[in-house]
Formats: sequence, structure tokens, C-alpha cells
Amino acid sequence: MSQDTVPLRRDTFKNLHRQHNLWRWAFSSLLAVLFMVFVCFFWFKWVKLGNDSMAPTFHKGDLVLVDRLYKYYAHIERTDMVAFYRPGTNQLLIKRVVATAGETVGGQSGAIWIDEKYRLEEEEYGAVHLTDFDTLTVPDGCVFVLSDDRQYLEDSREEGIGCVFLDDIVGVVHIRLLPSFTMYR
Repeated sequence: MSQDTVPLRRDTFKNLHRQHNLWRWAFSSLLAVLFMVFVCFFWFKWVKLGNDSMAPTFHKGDLVLVDRLYKYYAHIERTDMVAFYRPGTNQLLIKRVVATAGETVGGQSGAIWIDEKYRLEEEEYGAVHLTDFDTLTVPDGCVFVLSDDRQYLEDSREEGIGCVFLDDIVGVVHIRLLPSFTMYR
């Protein structure tokens, strides 16, 4: 046999190697795209805030990232900001956890008291305008949430919302992606 009719063994391996690299690159790219789709559309939820109830932490128009899997790998604790749907509506609310299951919470004289002995440091969140509310014990499997700007009553103080069940929490807010570009006074 002449050398012209039979491909050299080295050339055959080069072609196989090129094909293998092409498949490896395509597979890696597909995995990267699937991972990004999972992260962007299943793990996290992008939420644009519709009011200033979480001011000064977040403002109307801010874009925040809600971690939907957090409640499955970590415990929701006091000071976490959680997202949940207002009962009976499609409105997503973001509020701060003030008390967890088994704790007694109440608002007296402009301060929040946990178990009638621990005073929540409101200055840490810049919270203002707290109106007094009756003492209650948070049931098992629930959390008590408040707006950072306490004048907004779309939180656990409102009878229609009350304590939020852990199963009803969509996720936990960890980061603000884009601030709104309006001036705040």
C-alpha cells in the first residue's frame, strides 16, 4: 500500500482530538448556560421595590436579589430581611424579621421589646416612627416581621398579615443589585 491512500496514524488521532475538544467545549458551554439559568431564574428572584417601607435600608425603585433557597440550607433569624406574598394577594412584601417562634414581642414607648427584657436596638436600622402595639407570642413555624420605616403598617402589626409562616416565605434578601437613582432627603 502506498502512503498516499492510507492516512497516517498521527493525522487520524489529530482529527479525533479536534472532534473531542469540540464536544467537550460544547458540553461545557451547555453546562454553564444551564447553571446560569438555574441561578438567575430558580435560585434567585429579582425584585424591584414599590415603596419606601424598608427605608433607609432600601428605597422605592431599588432592585434587590431574593435568595429562594436560603430557607432550605439555613435558619431564618432575627434581622434577616424576608420576602413573602401578602395573604390573599399577589403583592410581594419585603420586611425585617424582629422575632422568631416562641418569642414574645411588643412595642411600648417607641421601643420593641423581645420577651419583655431585651430591647431591640432600633438605631441599627434607622427605624423611626414606631407606634405601640400589643404584646404577642410568635407561634411555632412563624416569624414576626416589621418594616424598617415603622410608619408603614404592611407588616405583622396588620391583622391581615400577622405572623408570617416560614413556609410562606419566598426567600431572604441579601443584596441590593441596583439602587434607584433618585435623591432622598
